[in-house]
Amino acid sequence: MKRMCKTKLSLAIALTIASSVGQYAMAEYPVFSLTKGETVDLGTPQGTMYGLDADNLSTINADYVTGRLIDERNTIITSQNGSTVNIKNGDLQVGRSSNPVVISKGGTVNLGVDGNTGNFTGHDMSIEGDVRIDGNPNYASVINIGLDSDEVMWTGFALNVADKNAKQPNHINVFLGQRGYWDHLYQGGLNGTGLSTMTTPSRVHRLVGSKNRSFENAVIQNEHNEIHIDKLEGHVNFFYDINGEYDDTEDPAYTPPTKTYNGLTPDSFWGGDIHITSAAPNAYAHVFSSQKGLDVSSEDNVNKILDNLAHKIYYHNYVNGERNLQGTVGIASNGAESARFKVLTEGYAKEGAITWQADKNGQGKYVYGENKPAPAPKPEVKPTPKPEPKPQPKPTPKPEVKPEPAPAPKPEIKPTPAPAPKPEVKPTPAPTPKPEVKPTPAPKPENNGHIHVVVDDFDTPHMRGARSAIMSNINGWRTLTDNMYRPRVLQQGEPTGIWARVGGGKYSFNATGIDTDTTYTRIQGGYDAKTSSGWTVGGQVSYLRGNDDYVFNGTGKEKAFAVGAYGLKDLGNNQYIHIESQVGRASNDFTVRNEIGERLSGETKANAYSIGARYGKTVKLSNGTYIEPQAQLSYTHFGGDSFNAGSMHVDQSGVSSTAGGLGLEIGKNFGAGNIYTRIGVNHAFSGTVKTTYTSGATTKYTSEDIKGTWTDLAFGGRYGFNANNSIFGDISTGLSGDYKAGWSVNAGFTHKF
Repeated sequence: MKRMCKTKLSLAIALTIASSVGQYAMAEYPVFSLTKGETVDLGTPQGTMYGLDADNLSTINADYVTGRLIDERNTIITSQNGSTVNIKNGDLQVGRSSNPVVISKGGTVNLGVDGNTGNFTGHDMSIEGDVRIDGNPNYASVINIGLDSDEVMWTGFALNVADKNAKQPNHINVFLGQRGYWDHLYQGGLNGTGLSTMTTPSRVHRLVGSKNRSFENAVIQNEHNEIHIDKLEGHVNFFYDINGEYDDTEDPAYTPPTKTYNGLTPDSFWGGDIHITSAAPNAYAHVFSSQKGLDVSSEDNVNKILDNLAHKIYYHNYVNGERNLQGTVGIASNGAESARFKVLTEGYAKEGAITWQADKNGQGKYVYGENKPAPAPKPEVKPTPKPEPKPQPKPTPKPEVKPEPAPAPKPEIKPTPAPAPKPEVKPTPAPTPKPEVKPTPAPKPENNGHIHVVVDDFDTPHMRGARSAIMSNINGWRTLTDNMYRPRVLQQGEPTGIWARVGGGKYSFNATGIDTDTTYTRIQGGYDAKTSSGWTVGGQVSYLRGNDDYVFNGTGKEKAFAVGAYGLKDLGNNQYIHIESQVGRASNDFTVRNEIGERLSGETKANAYSIGARYGKTVKLSNGTYIEPQAQLSYTHFGGDSFNAGSMHVDQSGVSSTAGGLGLEIGKNFGAGNIYTRIGVNHAFSGTVKTTYTSGATTKYTSEDIKGTWTDLAFGGRYGFNANNSIFGDISTGLSGDYKAGWSVNAGFTHKF
């Protein structure tokens, strides 16, 4: 969790705070109060605040607040009688206190969001505590909470205890965006109200999710208390973890749970129901359960579990004819088991559509209808005797078409082959494509049946995360060994000697099911010298460290190192050739998550080597200007690996790739150095990464093609202080391609002994 320690309080503001502690002066705690309609911008108050109180049309603005609750107070933030408190970012915690973190009594409190617009004011709003509206007969009471970060969350209830029939609006609005996380856990905010902590629901006026489907936002239902939502907007994920561990294991009174819920009975999903009154157009509610403890030993069990889970959510305005809300229900993936977008009949983990029931107040239901075994026996009885008598009748193959039905004794002989489903089994295998897909996984998924999966077909988040880690590792090696850098600057006039280069940048890889971004730093160094044969040769050492971001909030830490040799030779007529070879190792320590944030961690390592050559011809123009077309060819082999990511075992094949490139450099030489710009087009002609994922009895396969074209643009130059010392640098950016060097900045020096 991030922390900010800015000190921006002016002397005037500090004096205001000192003079406003009023009733809290004896406690000597930092409490800021406004009561006379003032407006104050606090910036980032130094240290911890124990209270922010706005009264009588006052306004308090703050960039970042660290707030804690003390016994002398019943809340951290109070806004009443038409006042407003705006906090862009913050860390607000009630700890063990039985009071809310925010109380609105006819005032407005905006936390991380610009009012009810849904525009986030920051990405660092962490809240531990219930928020509560007590109401006011003269002013509206509003609390707006904006959460848009994977590093922070809100843990607590949304308690609206104001009079439901009040003339003034009393609203709690929650904006999750794409990455917001609300853990529905009671923190003690009903203290002093006389309301039941076991039955009082959370009431949210607007719950706003992402515009497009994202598995990053979440509402975790960890309580028996219900959640009531007046209006749902966008895509929101609701998660039930009925066998999860939420108790404080460090508490001396802690006892481990003694019951495991299998999901087959309605009471298995003990978390409170979710009641949605209305929904905006194109709104979606995605309801998931963790696989932990569920009895998914058969497809029928899975269907029952999904139906019981669908019963937890209501869409009340469906009864009145509103049709804006769509819902899905699913069992979260675990390793290679389950699917994201398609209903599986294999692997016993799936996602399907929710049907709303108008006769049950809009309660959700998962309709799985007749299973395949039901319709199967019927077609076996009728289509078999009539269409198949043509090939089967041995006694009279020709008259069997129509004359045979008359003699009853012979059709009675036909029922003998008819009831035998064997003839039906034989014609079925004829269309090989269909029987091969179903007989393997469907009939015997429990007997270690393997599911062969095409790229992106039934691809799970954990699988995508592992694939992303593997591809980031491969691209890390690409980045470490790119461009034969040292021979190129030597060609531009850099002196030989000892040299070093340091830089950093960002690269990405976007393909089906993979979206990776890596920020890296790179250090290189070496030594080179001219030989009597006309070659300039040298050796180098390279090291790269990177931080990865994957789909579903996955992360990785890359490391790669290489040692290599290179050479440059002038071929005459302004022509040259560069050669380079490198060998090394790359690793990635990663953590990946599924739809409900369950983690799998692992480390993938692989040896690698590369060899390449570049040819160029310099066309010299006037005034030191030159044009230089270039052609390059390289070969890379990245080794395979077998590793575990939590409960999932991964086998990655090695991959070899041949790539070529064409470039054009335009530059100008001047007395002490040169400047240049270069554009390049590169194409990988080969390379396929084949990966196997195994979780329990499920095995899936993916194949990732790394062939493709990418382009880049670079600007750089060098400057020589004298014959023995010079500096050089460059900036570059990727223009297109699945693999894309987003940006890179490098600088270095050379010293000749």
